[in-house]
Amino acid sequence: MSRVVALNNFGAKNFVKYTRKTADGRAPRGKVFSMDEKKEKYLRAGRNFSGSSQVSFTGYAFFLLLSVVASGIFYLYQVNDLATKGYEIKESEIRIQNLERENKKMQIREVELRSMYNIENAAMDLDLVSSSKTDYLEADGPVAMK
Repeated sequence: MSRVVALNNFGAKNFVKYTRKTADGRAPRGKVFSMDEKKEKYLRAGRNFSGSSQVSFTGYAFFLLLSVVASGIFYLYQVNDLATKGYEIKESEIRIQNLERENKKMQIREVELRSMYNIENAAMDLDLVSSSKTDYLEADGPVAMK
């Protein structure tokens, strides 16, 4: 079973040619071909005929080139982003190590300052007197409490 295709000849370049009317006074009509005639025409011209449209080699090459360029740009972006994040991580690790070192130094200094030897030296430097007699107040009696 062959399909019938009507082709309209009123393209932009053929417009002037078909503005004239035919001998019987009517406008020219489109030509009618069957699919079999169209197939035979393509085969005679040495072309491959199929029902679908074909994309040329340059179309494939352009698409491939575009894909390679887009992939390359995406790859460069990813590598740059990864290198930047790696640099930031390295800086953060160095900062963490420095802060941990400083924290340990401060803890050691705190222990030194809280030692009994330093407290006794500070008491002598401030001319503090140690107490010899301690008096305790009993809370059983009448004491004002807040």
